[in-house]
Amino acid sequence: IKQPSFLFKRADKSLFVVPESSSSISTDLERVKILFFSGGKDSFLALRALVRQGMEAREGIGNAPFAIVLLTTFDATSRVIAHQDVHIRDVIKQATALDIPLVGIPLHRGTSESYVDRLRRGVELISSSVGKDKSLTLAFGDLHLSHIKEWRDGALGVDLKYELEYPCWKVPYESLLDDLEASGVKCIVSASSTDVVKEGEMFGRDLYNRSLKNGVDGFGEEGEFHSLAQVWEVD
Repeated sequence: IKQPSFLFKRADKSLFVVPESSSSISTDLERVKILFFSGGKDSFLALRALVRQGMEAREGIGNAPFAIVLLTTFDATSRVIAHQDVHIRDVIKQATALDIPLVGIPLHRGTSESYVDRLRRGVELISSSVGKDKSLTLAFGDLHLSHIKEWRDGALGVDLKYELEYPCWKVPYESLLDDLEASGVKCIVSASSTDVVKEGEMFGRDLYNRSLKNGVDGFGEEGEFHSLAQVWEVD
């Protein structure tokens, strides 16, 4: 693809709605949460956090049911997601296993179109698909890097007027590890810039503790390593 497009849609073209017992017909919904999804552990943990919100809605604790759509950007030439060293076909495989609609935004080198404008076109594609009457929230898997959150808050929140959400922001690493283990999903290191962590290793407590002992962020949040969540291996 050359333009923002749906890379995966559910067989019946419905939305992925949480809680699952809610109707999946888009006209019954008021809000759609668009999760920026790179395919790694942080994105996956953010997805799990959003789904828990939906379960709380079913129990009358949180807000009304909402839909989730995944969104990812990738290099238009290499088809690889920046920094993650993950090919877009792997994220399509994830979306297919999760049965959650996925929009891909190819980023073209040397174009006059800005990154933010490209994102806006992807979000507008989703808006036109689910209905212009739906409220949209952009969700991110950021954990604690303030400068990244500040950029998103400014460029996407203030300038473009989108509502933003960070479901894993400042959640303790121990809690995130507990949740990842509870999921049963293996997260494999897809790229590493440190000798402490090797590409192909499974992320877990051993890798986490070893990283901390060697002065590396336990979740690789400074860019030391990235991962791919192999969601297709779990029912």
